[in-house]
Amino acid sequence: MNTRSLGDTPEALACLIIDDPLIRPQYGCLDYEKLLLEMKDHNFFTEIAFIPWNYNRSNPKTVRLFADNIDYFAICVHGCNHTGNEFGSGNYEELSCLSSTALWRMEQHKRLTGLSYDPVMVFPHGLFSSVAMEALKNRNFFAAFNSNICATDAEQPPAIEYERPFTRSYHDFPLFLRRYPKDKYGFVEDLSYGRPLIIAEHHSAFRNGYKEITALVDWVNSLGNIKWTSLLDIATHYLGVRTEDVECICTESPSHLGLNARAVCRRILSEARDNYVETNDVLRKAYKMLRG
Repeated sequence: MNTRSLGDTPEALACLIIDDPLIRPQYGCLDYEKLLLEMKDHNFFTEIAFIPWNYNRSNPKTVRLFADNIDYFAICVHGCNHTGNEFGSGNYEELSCLSSTALWRMEQHKRLTGLSYDPVMVFPHGLFSSVAMEALKNRNFFAAFNSNICATDAEQPPAIEYERPFTRSYHDFPLFLRRYPKDKYGFVEDLSYGRPLIIAEHHSAFRNGYKEITALVDWVNSLGNIKWTSLLDIATHYLGVRTEDVECICTESPSHLGLNARAVCRRILSEARDNYVETNDVLRKAYKMLRG
């Protein structure tokens, strides 16, 4: 599905990633039913970077919307608790525990909802260490996606790494680059080098409706023979693996799942901001003034 026929033009893979939202009818400025209509009208695919901490909070009706529209929706792993620099540290044991906890929670979400997920990581805040890449590899993640390819504990990778579809600079674990909408030149560059076109966004992009994102999608579709698909399909395509052969093996449950006060506080405050402040012009302006 979602392939534009343009003769012999090489096919390029694309995906829109929306970070953070819960799987509920509406999250902040994002309404899933409205987004689905836009995807069908403008021919694109959306992957929700889902925070595993929210594994038991999904709405059954919205889950059904996703399940009934697998040609347009998928979900992947977005951190674990989504607290600060959680994947940017150099503590292997801590990162390994976060990685296994994230997968365990995604498996529980699958068990509770029946909704599959892509075993790929989108790092919160774009921060990751080379040690985190080792932990993901050892915990059976398939790939990672991020808004930069420079680890917090490493030098900037050689320029050649930005010309490849993905980099294996860190423990031979595949890392794909994604971009924010303003980087149009980067998307053109991606296409010229044969890289996937991966757009990163948040719910706030839809504050004024969906025209800005659909305009970008229409522009992307004008660039060539574009196929919109999931992150897992993109990763397997470039890694030369069949999607149906990918098996996420969650070998053990995490050693502790106690309520992390920092994680609880973070989620409460973030959701209050997203659902009440960001959707109200007066509160949003006041919030920006307070933050300086």
